[in-house]
Amino acid sequence: MKVFHNALHQDFANYPQFGVLRGVKVFVTATNIAGPFAGSLMAEMGAQVLRAEAPNIPCSTRGTTACAQLHRNEYSITLNTATKRGQELFKKAIAWADIWIEAGRPGNYQKRGLSDEVCWQVNPKLAIVHVSGYGQFGPYKDKASYDVSGQAMGGYMYMNGTSPTSGPLKVNPFLSDYVTAYNACICGLAGHIHALRWGEGDSADVAQYDNMFRLLDLYPSVWFNKGYPGEGQPVPERTGNKHDMSACFSFYDTKDGNAMFVGMVGVGPTMRGFPLIGLPAPGEDKCIPGTDLKVPAGSTGFPNFDPVGIAAEHALEKFCAEHTADELEELFEANGIPCQRAYTPADIEKDPQYEARENIVEWEDQVFGPMKGIGITNRFTKNPSDIVAAAPLFGEHNREVFASWGVSDEEIDDMYAKGEIATWTAADTARNKRLKEWGYFWDPERQCERIGLK
Repeated sequence: MKVFHNALHQDFANYPQFGVLRGVKVFVTATNIAGPFAGSLMAEMGAQVLRAEAPNIPCSTRGTTACAQLHRNEYSITLNTATKRGQELFKKAIAWADIWIEAGRPGNYQKRGLSDEVCWQVNPKLAIVHVSGYGQFGPYKDKASYDVSGQAMGGYMYMNGTSPTSGPLKVNPFLSDYVTAYNACICGLAGHIHALRWGEGDSADVAQYDNMFRLLDLYPSVWFNKGYPGEGQPVPERTGNKHDMSACFSFYDTKDGNAMFVGMVGVGPTMRGFPLIGLPAPGEDKCIPGTDLKVPAGSTGFPNFDPVGIAAEHALEKFCAEHTADELEELFEANGIPCQRAYTPADIEKDPQYEARENIVEWEDQVFGPMKGIGITNRFTKNPSDIVAAAPLFGEHNREVFASWGVSDEEIDDMYAKGEIATWTAADTARNKRLKEWGYFWDPERQCERIGLK
């Protein structure tokens, strides 16, 4: 496991130069996950990411291990765009940034005189990304939303269930939020590339339900051309861990109680796999045992309603039930047949692939201290991503960021006195978010002592 020797406090004026996005400046005014995680991805690739929260409304993830993990390498300020000085500071941030990602209610910034057009007057090359549940226009644009809102309206929940007659199921954790964040990252960088090439900024409208709907593969084209179930009718797509269309392409129960994915489709896996499970190979002049069915030459797989597909599915179910997960992995991998058991946390922690790719890492957090979690995802050969700093505390960089923009110490002091900006210490974070009481600390005595929490 890789251990990062990161800084706890990273000076705003001396951000390390690393990664493929070094020199790119990103301003994020968003809470929770869908907007902020886009900034997190760019921060690990070397962008300098400045995140702003309202001084009296910290992000709901503050104080959680998710915040500690998702906001490494970032800077934190507080500002209130409802005030004159808050708007002045906002415009300074816009002038500084290459990309601005926001996730407020549609039209909120425009109501405060901070429309896209006003922002482009300050910074003509600014790439803007608006993240919301339902988009910046349309009859639902003002509806409040969370992750599950996008899953529900986007059709993703409709697809998922334990059986055709079961109710819809959401996917954990926060799939809609994270997918939206990845798309917001793409749109922000696309807008920045456009500005670099053509000298003009653009604005992207990224809606959670849009993103979930876009992930539905061929199903909408089937529904809207061939038809779909009526109210109260079974939904054929809801098949749990079984694929709804293809035979031999699902999860199967093993002898030792594991769930094993097997993908015995394609020319090679079918040719090598069918004989393993007691079926003739494609083109072999033999019938499937107990039937008069033959497997046609050149077969690459079968629908689950085809007679050969039904027989193959039963054969694979029986074969997996008679072998342990270890036996199946060894046998299928030796024959080039895709397979993967469903990992538990213990599997993840001890797996050599995770170890080789440093998927689990340790770093120092300001609130929690040394902690383990997810490492860096995007890997580059010449300009590697990095973890150079812990997640910032709430408003930690107010003074140094504002001073770099020409704001005097006296004015900063006055803003603190009037509650226009705010800063929390690590102890404040633990106290305000009740980390000890709610069980977020795994070694409460040591962790409380470390941050001076009584």
